[in-house]
Amino acid sequence: MNRILFTGCTLNEQEIANLKEKGLEIIPAKKDLKENELISLLKDCIAVISNGNEYYTPEILSKLPNLKIIQFYGIGYSKCIDIDVANKYNKIIMNTPKVNSYSVAEFTLGLILTLNQKLLQHNEDTRNGRWEEKTFFDLKNKTIGIVGMGHIGTIVADILYKAFNAKILFYDKLDKEDIQNKYQAEKVSLDRLFKESDIVTLHLPLNNETRNLISSNELSLMKSNSYLINTARAEIIDPEALYNTLNNNKIAGCAFDGFYEEPVDLSKNSAKLLSLPTGKFLLTPHTGYNAIEGDGRVKKMCIDNLLNFFNAGNSNSIVNK
Repeated sequence: MNRILFTGCTLNEQEIANLKEKGLEIIPAKKDLKENELISLLKDCIAVISNGNEYYTPEILSKLPNLKIIQFYGIGYSKCIDIDVANKYNKIIMNTPKVNSYSVAEFTLGLILTLNQKLLQHNEDTRNGRWEEKTFFDLKNKTIGIVGMGHIGTIVADILYKAFNAKILFYDKLDKEDIQNKYQAEKVSLDRLFKESDIVTLHLPLNNETRNLISSNELSLMKSNSYLINTARAEIIDPEALYNTLNNNKIAGCAFDGFYEEPVDLSKNSAKLLSLPTGKFLLTPHTGYNAIEGDGRVKKMCIDNLLNFFNAGNSNSIVNK
């Protein structure tokens, strides 16, 4: 029997019973385990499904020789473990790639519309007796710059091209000729993308190459009435450069789904961004994946990944192959 801890468990009792018949003994646990609690629960586990607030440090992993697999409940596994640390302690990382890509893409559109149409400011004004009409621009025929034309970026391109006849510029390591043909998209340099786009939206993973990829140079190229959307990881953008850009009204606004510290730590320098008006900097709590339909997909893929690994010795969702 393969014993698996599930932090922030989303399985019900019947589902847990059914999985036991398939050789998976699920141990449900709360989201906010203390380090000693986590170690104690994982001592006899071969795997963990990580849907809690825990972070797997070298100190923790060094005490868990029986733990072989860390299955992250979602895509952004770096939230719970560093890949180099996992490799050092011979831990396999798995995630759930592409499973909630559509949800994140649709959420991206929601952030674009909210910022551009100034919905939060209009709501606040009218509730407080201020009947002030603010202008916005139509998305139709506008230029959209997509940084990272992976699965999410492609869906964003599909939505904006088909619904708004948007001109698609993208920055990616690969040529993506199929994307260029399908959406009349153009692969361009990062500088040109930031210079010409009305909306820039980020859809790439966080790694050593992408950390602080967007800094004062790129931000200085943006149009004064343009918007920056980040439903990837916050650390892709230099926080000081972003604060200065927004505080000096160099661009119209920015939206993040997720932040540099989660939950927000007001003692950190990056929290300066939260002193800006909501219409200038909009923040949501890393929830773009969180569609009702999506949770079931993530849960199923986590279980399927583990079953495939234990039954066949492999999985397509292993991050550190």
